[in-house]
Amino acid sequence: MNRSISRMIGMMVAVTVGIASEAGAAVKLPSVFSDHMVLQRDMAVPIWGTAAPGEKITVKFRDQEQTTTAG
Repeated sequence: MNRSISRMIGMMVAVTVGIASEAGAAVKLPSVFSDHMVLQRDMAVPIWGTAAPGEKITVKFRDQEQTTTAG
């Protein structure tokens, strides 16, 4: 189960960064977000990174979607 969650997080990060890259955004995630990362069951998974001020950021994982704007 951890392996499948890890792969899904990796794909989510790749898709999010890929979409942002196509739009010309400079969204950067820390190196901790990568393939083979370990997630703890039943715990929140905070996502952080950097982007240009005013950049709209959307993170999708399974049936969840969160959107924010970089400050």
